[in-house]
Amino acid sequence: MAYDAVPTVPRLAALVLLGGKSSRMGRPKALLPHPKTGMPLYKHHLRVLEELEQEGVFPEGVWISGRGDQRDELELPEAIHYVVDDPAKNGDIGPASGILQAFDQNPDATWLLLAVDLPFVTRSAIVHLLQSHPTDSPVSLFLHPSDGNPEPLFSVWTPRALAQLRENCKKGKSGPCRAAKDVWGGKIVEGCGGVKVLEENWITDADTPEEWERAIASLSAVKAAPLAEPSIPPTPPASPPPPQASTSLPVFAPIRRQPISFTAAIDAISRLEPRKANIASSSKHVEHQPTSVTSVPVEQAVGCLASSFIYARFPHPLHDNSAMDGYAIPSSLLSSASPSSPVELPVLGRIVAGDSPPLLEEVEAAGKVGCWEIMTGAVFPSDEFDAVVKVEDAWRATASDAAGRPVVVFKAPVVAGQNRRRRGEQVQAGEIVLREGELVSPEKVLLLVATGISSVSVRSVRFNQLPRRGRVGIIATGKEVIPLSALSSAEPSPGQVVDCVTPYLCAVLRSRGYEATVFSPSGDSTSSFASTVSTALSSSSPLDLLLTTAGVSLGVTDHLPTTLSSLGLREIFHGVSIRPGGPVMLTLHANETAGRTTPVLSLPGNPMASAACMRSFGCAILMQLEGEADGEWKKLEVKTEEEERAWADLTGKMRKGLSSFFALPVDEKTGEPSLACRMIGERRAGPCAVGSLVGAEAWVRVDAGPDGSRQKYWCKF
Repeated sequence: MAYDAVPTVPRLAALVLLGGKSSRMGRPKALLPHPKTGMPLYKHHLRVLEELEQEGVFPEGVWISGRGDQRDELELPEAIHYVVDDPAKNGDIGPASGILQAFDQNPDATWLLLAVDLPFVTRSAIVHLLQSHPTDSPVSLFLHPSDGNPEPLFSVWTPRALAQLRENCKKGKSGPCRAAKDVWGGKIVEGCGGVKVLEENWITDADTPEEWERAIASLSAVKAAPLAEPSIPPTPPASPPPPQASTSLPVFAPIRRQPISFTAAIDAISRLEPRKANIASSSKHVEHQPTSVTSVPVEQAVGCLASSFIYARFPHPLHDNSAMDGYAIPSSLLSSASPSSPVELPVLGRIVAGDSPPLLEEVEAAGKVGCWEIMTGAVFPSDEFDAVVKVEDAWRATASDAAGRPVVVFKAPVVAGQNRRRRGEQVQAGEIVLREGELVSPEKVLLLVATGISSVSVRSVRFNQLPRRGRVGIIATGKEVIPLSALSSAEPSPGQVVDCVTPYLCAVLRSRGYEATVFSPSGDSTSSFASTVSTALSSSSPLDLLLTTAGVSLGVTDHLPTTLSSLGLREIFHGVSIRPGGPVMLTLHANETAGRTTPVLSLPGNPMASAACMRSFGCAILMQLEGEADGEWKKLEVKTEEEERAWADLTGKMRKGLSSFFALPVDEKTGEPSLACRMIGERRAGPCAVGSLVGAEAWVRVDAGPDGSRQKYWCKF
C-alpha cells in the first residue's frame, strides 16, 4: 500500500499521554488491549509513531509522558523517551502537566500530542493532521464535527503555543483547549488553528468503561478499513479469544457522542441559512366572540377555552414500563455489587417496546438469576424484575456463560423501583386534566391525547391568524406507537403506547402558521424509515423542516442516526446536555439538484422530551429559517426567598453543564411561572413527568453553570 507523502515539520517530536490512574477502567487505560491488534494501547500507538519516525517524520523522537510508577508497567524500546509527570511538582493541572514536562525537556521542539485513549487513531489520521498544519500556525487541532470545538489531545503544538499554555497555568487556567484559543486570539476555527477531521472516530476517545465497550464493538465491526495499517503487522493475542456473545443478542448501541450544551446547540441552529423574510408583522388579530359550545378534535382546539372539566380516560403511564434502555433485574441480585466485586449475570432475553410481555412459562424457564435486555417503554418480564440498570451503567463481558448466553457486568447496587415507571403514577384514570375555562395549548393537546382524550368541548377566543409560513413533515417511529384513533379496545394493550407526540407537533406547527404533513409511521423498520425519509425529502412540495420521533438513543432498535447517515445527511449535533431530551439530533439534507438544504430534527421518543426539544430547538429552527431572532425564552427572576429555596431544593443536585426543563403553573399576580403555586406533589415535579402538564402554563429551563450557578428562563405554552 502506498502512503501519501508526509510533509516535514521542523524539529517535530511525538508525545503519547498516558493519563491518570484510570480507576474507572479497572486497570490503566494504556494497558487495555486494542481490539484490532491485541496489543496494549500504548504499544499500538507506538508502532504507528515508530514507523513514521523511521521515515524521518519525528527527528526529535517519540516520547511518552506518565507517572513515575507507570514506567515499570510498560515495555518500552530503548529509543523511546519517558517523561515523568510529577503532580507534586506541577500541581493538579491535568494533561497540561505531562505536556509541559516534555516541553521542559525539549523547549525548541514542535510536538504532536496524542492521548492514549484514542483507539481509532491511524497513520492516515496523523498524516492528515500534519499535512493540514501550516508552517506559520502556532497550533493545529482537529475540530469536532458535532459542535466545532477543538480536540486538544490529538494536535500539533509549537513552542509559541506551549509557552501560552505555561503562562495560562500560572494564572490557574490549565486547559490546553483554552491555551490554543488564546494563542489564536480567542477562537479556533477551520483555517485558524482548526483542522477538519475526515473521520470523526479519529477523535472519539474511550475515557469510561462504557465508552471503551462501545469502542470495542465499533472496532470489531470494522472489516473493510482495519485500524492497523498493512505495514504494521498485528500482534496475535497470547491465547485464543474467548467465545463471543450470541449474535442474536447484539450489544445495545454504537458509541454515544459527548453531548454539547444547550447554548452550543442553539448556536449551531443560529448558523442555519435563513430561508424566508421576516413575516411576523403580517399576522393579525381576529376577534372571536364566545359562542355556543363546540366539540372539536383536540389538535384543532389550540387557542380555545375548555367549556367544561375534562377527565382522563386512561392512566399515564398505561402500564408498568422501563424508563430507560438497559437491563431489567431483581434488585436483590446486586446488593453486594461494587467496582472491586462486580456481579456478572447472564442475559435471559430481550423485550422491545411494543412487544407483549413474555409468557409466564417463558420467564419461569429462563430463571430469575439473570437480567433481561429492556428498551425504553417496554413492559417488565415479571414483578421479580423490579428495577432497571441503564445501559450506560453496565458493561458487556466478552465471554458467554456455559449456556452460551451473553454476560453483563454490574458494578453498583440498584434500588427497587429504579427506572421503573408505574401504571398511573403521573395521572390516574378519571382525574381532572383540564379545567373549565382553561386555555388549550399544544402542551395540553399532548396531555389530553396521552390520557385518551380525542375531542374537547370548547369556546373560541381571540387569537392570531397567521399566513401560511411553510410546510413541515413528521415521521413517527417505534412499533409500540399507535394513533389514538387506531385503538381497537377501550385501552391499549401492554406494550402499546398512544402517539401523543404527533398531535402535539401538529398543534405547535399550526399555532405558528405551518402546514403539518404527517407521513406514514415506520415502526422499527430501517428500510421503511429510509424509504419514508427519502420520499419526504424529495417531495415536489419542499419541506422547510422534517421532524422524526424516537429511535435516537441507545436501544437496539434506535437506528435513526445510522440510517440518516447512510442517506447522506450531515450531522450537526447528536446529544445535548439537557433533561429530558438528551439524545436529540439535528442533521442536514442537501438537495444539490434543487439547490436547497433541509434540516431534520430527530426528537427522542419520550413525550416530554419531544415537547421540550420541539419548544427549544424545533421552534428555534423555524425562527432561524424565517430570519427572526429567537426571543421566546425570557429570563426568570425569582422574587422571594421562599421561591429561591424551593428552586434550590429542586435543582441543587443538577450536574454542572446540564439544562433541565420543568412544566409549571403561572402565578396570576406576577404573570410568571412559580414553584409556589405548583399543582400537586412530587409525582408531578420531574422534568420527564407528563402529569406535570396538569395545571401548567409555561416551560422553565434551568441552566446549571460550571460555577454552580442556576440561571432560569421561561416561555409560555
